Amino acid sequence: MPAPHRLMVVLRQRRKQLRRTRKVVAAELGVRPDTLGAWELGNAYPMLLNAAAYANAVALRLAVVDTARGRTLSSDPATLIKAAVEHRIQHEVSLGEMAKRLGKERERIRLIESGDPSALRLLTVEEYIEALGLSLLLVFDRPRCCVCDPWWCRTDESGEHCAERSCGRCLHGCPAPDGECCEAAEPARAGS
Repeated sequence: MPAPHRLMVVLRQRRKQLRRTRKVVAAELGVRPDTLGAWELGNAYPMLLNAAAYANAVALRLAVVDTARGRTLSSDPATLIKAAVEHRIQHEVSLGEMAKRLGKERERIRLIESGDPSALRLLTVEEYIEALGLSLLLVFDRPRCCVCDPWWCRTDESGEHCAERSCGRCLHGCPAPDGECCEAAEPARAGS
């Protein structure tokens, strides 16, 4: 029996933690409950946008993160690949080098890079991202640190710049949703 994807393991745990049934979450995603079950058990792997929608349904986000620099490149499902491609270009990694790293033809790399996120499998995207030394992680939907990602840029309720109060233990400042501490948030950073 195949093993479930590491992100699906975390999403399943989070779904159960929130006491949400497969049936309810599947209805939100527009898939059948047995399809969601297949993703959770490793019998099938979702497309990128389905994985991102599942993350959103349990108050998490898929993010492309440069863990070496502590920076989120994108947490918007529509731009995850674009952010990784920009990183490749910025770091002067050629298509030929990417093809070599992934063991694929250049044309396949071009298709991944220009592809519609709805047509890309989670595993394909993750493989591409990891070949660049980046990580595909799950982060809480409402982190407090705007330094790492303009998508979340804001000051907190006190008016203090959120980066001033970020937690040293967490990549994105303290990403904990209401009532949860950083200790509880740590498991959501799958693969980190």
